[in-house]
Amino acid sequence: MKLRCGRALVVAFLSGPSSLLAAEAAVIDLGGGVRLELVRVKGGTFRQGSPVGEAGRGDDETAREVTLSRDYDVGRYPVTRGQYARFVAETGYRTEAEKGASGGFGFDGRGLVQRKEFTWRNPGFPQTDDHPVVLVTYDDALAFTQWLSGKAGRAITLPTEAQWERACRAGSDARFYRGASDEEARTIAWFKDNAGDGTRPVGQKTPNAFGLYDMSGNAYEWVLDWYGPYGSDPVRDPLESRSTLSDKPRRSLRGGSWLKDARSLRCAARYRNTPGSRNADNGFRVAAIVGGPAPAAAPAAAAPAARTGKSDEAPWWLLGLLAPLAFCGAPLVIVVFVVVRLLRRGTSGVRTRIGDDGFWVYSPDETRGRPISYRVRVDGAYRTGALDSPGSQGEYVYTGGRVEDVKILAIAAAAQSLGQPVASPLDDDPWRRPSDDRRTPPSSSRYPPAY
Repeated sequence: MKLRCGRALVVAFLSGPSSLLAAEAAVIDLGGGVRLELVRVKGGTFRQGSPVGEAGRGDDETAREVTLSRDYDVGRYPVTRGQYARFVAETGYRTEAEKGASGGFGFDGRGLVQRKEFTWRNPGFPQTDDHPVVLVTYDDALAFTQWLSGKAGRAITLPTEAQWERACRAGSDARFYRGASDEEARTIAWFKDNAGDGTRPVGQKTPNAFGLYDMSGNAYEWVLDWYGPYGSDPVRDPLESRSTLSDKPRRSLRGGSWLKDARSLRCAARYRNTPGSRNADNGFRVAAIVGGPAPAAAPAAAAPAARTGKSDEAPWWLLGLLAPLAFCGAPLVIVVFVVVRLLRRGTSGVRTRIGDDGFWVYSPDETRGRPISYRVRVDGAYRTGALDSPGSQGEYVYTGGRVEDVKILAIAAAAQSLGQPVASPLDDDPWRRPSDDRRTPPSSSRYPPAY
């Protein structure tokens, strides 16, 4: 379906210097009468984190100067249940809670508990299409952004943590984007003190100076970054691509939720969950770099890789070049050694092993955190994607179908700073994390739920 995208100026009620940072909106037609609106945020420099002494401050909120070099668009609202339903209706996508054996963590009237029936369709409390979608994992969110990219004709993903905080603050250095007291938080957010037992429709509270709603409260929002501490030095276009800076690999979330108290609503407040967490207060908001790349085209069919999980297909032409060495007196073992060394150079010893509904990736520990790109054939169709090098303990790449073959295409030469997230291959593949908690990596502990 072709995108129908209209440009409109943001209403001129925005006041003060910060109003110059948000200029216009894009409206994306999702079909079926459903639309999604983006708000333009100008690049620039701001202060991320919180000052020492801010009420409710966490020890992971180090203040630092951040420069975002490019303008970007952010969803005016969190992605709603109705918008997610359009995605599901058009693609047949099933979330990780729906595919897993144990469901998600929904609300039972007292707290979040895990049950098979708890999914985005039934988080344990009533929702309309105007509520933020919840009980979606990090990869469920990325799957939606891939579909949305096709609608928009541009690469759309999740915001980085820095992009999210700048968008939340909208030029403010206050505890909340409007005000500093817990009582003032009631005017901008649905949270533990006023939400009741579940989410509320988006757009009911006071927006920030950019015209963005529900940046605080209602539902936590996944961001692109892995969770970890950061320093106080000035940075440019930061995105944490290392998964090893926490007690276990966790992704960052922002904004607080209907279950949390006022301190979690602060612009600087940080939260984290394992990527496969499926909780009834976890949702997301979309973002896109202005002038970023077009969405990646579907890969062309190619010859299948060997099903043994080798990381490279054999370039037999090398044997043709090296064979004369054997006839010239060079021992065959030398020829074989040279070929093997050449075969292994491109992927630095990365190995794969095919499972029931995905595949394992193992890499040398010294490459941990470096992007690995791969091509996989699932049920006759090729996909490409990427993940951070997991090290020798391995990582399971969930595909949702029977893997017929897999090939490692490349591994980055060094750790990369992905300052333009929509251009990164790490951000365009929604099949990277396990969804079923029955599946546990060898020599590692099972990821517990966040609640």
